[in-house]
Amino acid sequence: MTTKKNAPMAHTARSTRTARVAALAALAVLVATIAGCGSSDPEPKPSRSSKQRPEVERTEACPGLITDAAGEALMHVLQSSQVVNNAAQTVGVAAMGKALEEAYREGAGPRELTAPVCTITGSVGLGKRVGEIRIAAGSAAPGDPGAAGTGVRVVRADKQRGVSFDCVSTRVGSTRAVPLRITASYEDKYQNSKGDAALGEDYLVLAHSAALAIARESGCENTGGLPAEAAAFPKP
Repeated sequence: MTTKKNAPMAHTARSTRTARVAALAALAVLVATIAGCGSSDPEPKPSRSSKQRPEVERTEACPGLITDAAGEALMHVLQSSQVVNNAAQTVGVAAMGKALEEAYREGAGPRELTAPVCTITGSVGLGKRVGEIRIAAGSAAPGDPGAAGTGVRVVRADKQRGVSFDCVSTRVGSTRAVPLRITASYEDKYQNSKGDAALGEDYLVLAHSAALAIARESGCENTGGLPAEAAAFPKP
């Protein structure tokens, strides 16, 4: 008899608890809705691709080697692409100058010196265009009549231009008797480039910009005899 009398009371208690839970849930939904009405949508997060391939200013590639004028030439060479940030193009004039100085001071005698290469990557849509700025140098034995070239010269090759000059520098340790012969060059590595006919002058502007920068960085007398602008070079 006791069980039968308590059954209705247990049923009533469960119903009451269920009703309370439902009421609390409805209240929580109402509070969240009211709070949400006063807030703005969260700022969209940058896409993964934008983090992987951030764009940089053209003069930020190869730090110290590309002037504003050379930056314009670079965009012509890359065919109006955006310059994409990557580790290979953070190599700049300071690193190149230091490498040449250290190599030259290793010892006397004829030798070839190289510096780290700066690779510039541009993008157009999903495609990539690549170019390289290289600095190479060498010195001949004192009085060597077979030393290749002196003074400022322009070196022309397919999709490439170089500017060579003699550097006499107390910082580097080179002298008038044995100057450091430096060549700065730009090479267009994009296979489908417009090539020399359309871009040759732009290649030269980039090579000249790099040559002038490395001459100043290395403390070359009279900046190696380089002209202030690439337009001063005689036409081929």
